[in-house]
Amino acid sequence: MKDLRLNYRYRDADNYKQFGSVVFSNPFSLSIEEANDLLLPKLISEEFFVPDDWGLARLHSSPYNPAVDHEWHEFKSFEFTDKEPTYPRSIEIFLFISKKDLKFN
Repeated sequence: MKDLRLNYRYRDADNYKQFGSVVFSNPFSLSIEEANDLLLPKLISEEFFVPDDWGLARLHSSPYNPAVDHEWHEFKSFEFTDKEPTYPRSIEIFLFISKKDLKFN
């Protein structure tokens, strides 16, 4: 069984990019295609999301300026990995429960 890594990025107002990822356990061997099919319809225009809504880290490396910056991050891809999970829940839980339930605050 391979775990799944979700890759995403943030592009600030000056078009500087910050990249990040999170590794999910994958106990039911979800395929990349299945993960994509479940995630994309939940995103804004099948690409964007606000990481706070999903329990993911923001990728703002520069001081955040709400006058010109935004909260939206871009989903890039899923890939299989042998790395240890970095997220406290499995990919299935992440994809199946509602976004508001993913907040850890």
